[in-house]
Amino acid sequence: MPDPSRQIQTVFPGDGPFRAVLWSQSALDAPGFDPADWLTDDERREHDALGSDKRRREWFAARVALKDLLVRDRVVRRPSDVSVRKDARGCPRLVIWEPDTGRYAERACSISHSGPFVLVAYLRRRGGRIGVDLERRTWRLAYLRRKFVSPADAMLEKDDSSGDGTILWSFKESLSKLLGTGWACGFRNLSCRELRPGQCEMRDADERPYPGRYAWFGHYALTLVYEEGAEESRFVLGPPPRPLFQRLARAWRLRRLRAARRRAPDLPPPSPAE
Repeated sequence: MPDPSRQIQTVFPGDGPFRAVLWSQSALDAPGFDPADWLTDDERREHDALGSDKRRREWFAARVALKDLLVRDRVVRRPSDVSVRKDARGCPRLVIWEPDTGRYAERACSISHSGPFVLVAYLRRRGGRIGVDLERRTWRLAYLRRKFVSPADAMLEKDDSSGDGTILWSFKESLSKLLGTGWACGFRNLSCRELRPGQCEMRDADERPYPGRYAWFGHYALTLVYEEGAEESRFVLGPPPRPLFQRLARAWRLRRLRAARRRAPDLPPPSPAE
């Protein structure tokens, strides 16, 4: 259970292939959170283009939370070595500079806001997908159950219908973020089976399983769904340029090859078929 007295804290601790942290936006009031120190040039332009101070604060808090977590985990050396970008589906991705290889690589991440809090997570392994959601408990979801509860949903017996409804809704939000479909996937097509307190198994419309975790922070439900990936890092900005001597040697070889082709004798025309 997260500690309400702390502004920044790790959630879902354990041996999973992910890292997640819950931030209170009030942590940004402390010194050391100048956007110039935490954002890349592209991120600063996106930050400045946001329409309201509230939206800019939420957006900045999410980026700081992710970058601070990556620095503390020694994935990057400084915040400027990573940026948060969106892929073709609109899902956030971490683009990380790897000085050992001199290349950029992607890792999956997810972001959620609610009230004064922001929940962020990323996958330790390259590849895979992840989705998180932060949802305030509300009795209204009990009256909307027919819109998102599936016949396959199965929660453990608890005398807490509003809590179960909030957890179910939040889990399906997390899975829709992982899938990159949003509400278009149809929440009734997604199912949740609680295995034990704090752990669930989610399934999409194709019955593909995804592990899930949940916790409560006061009146807020925190959910996380992930799919492990084993694929190698995919470099999004291409390999670094070749050294100058390699480029010159390659250009010289190509020049000699073209000259040799120009000096090749012409072949006689083919004889007509008999």
